[in-house]
Amino acid sequence: MRSIRFDTRASTLLAVTLGLAMAGPAQAADKVVFLTSWYAQAEHGGFYQAKATGLYEKAGLDVEIRMGGPQVNGLQLLLAGEADAIMGYDIQVLQAVEKGLPVVTVAASFQYDLQGMMTHDDVTSLAGIKDRAILVSSAGMTAWWPWLKKKYALSDAQVRAYTFNLQPFFADKNVVQQAYPSSEPFQAQEKGVPVNFISSPRTVTRPRAPRS
Repeated sequence: MRSIRFDTRASTLLAVTLGLAMAGPAQAADKVVFLTSWYAQAEHGGFYQAKATGLYEKAGLDVEIRMGGPQVNGLQLLLAGEADAIMGYDIQVLQAVEKGLPVVTVAASFQYDLQGMMTHDDVTSLAGIKDRAILVSSAGMTAWWPWLKKKYALSDAQVRAYTFNLQPFFADKNVVQQAYPSSEPFQAQEKGVPVNFISSPRTVTRPRAPRS
């Protein structure tokens, strides 16, 4: 089991529940390090619930769940043997396979990738981010950013580090940032900041104003 490394997507390719993925014969208390894609959040609840209710132990696994974050490169940690399974990204996995790296996608939990860009309400398309500062995590720099940069003639000079802190975005209307529709736009809504969430050239979502 430990000789096999799995790579799945945080939003679109979610690592299969470890007890199911390792459903075959396993040694008692087989140690497994599972790295999530981000800080602990609702989308990861099933993994923590499985740990809390003993499902992994019933499968003969001693699972350690480690949190990822904006500057944590899960693929590097996977290849270095620091994790046995991670939540990864679709483009990240394809790039790794293209390079001949020993990674395998196990499962997907969503039909579509949740990754998108959150902009202030004056930006209505991806073409409109060309002259903006763009907040990108380290994982995004090696996954979707190269495609976005080429597609829309963007520049690395526009990139600023995304640290899971929305204050730079709130403070500057010239800033756009990576986001999931279930996370950052909701936080902006809570603060009363009007934003757009753009997940494709034709898909723009405007979160509703918070209720009084």
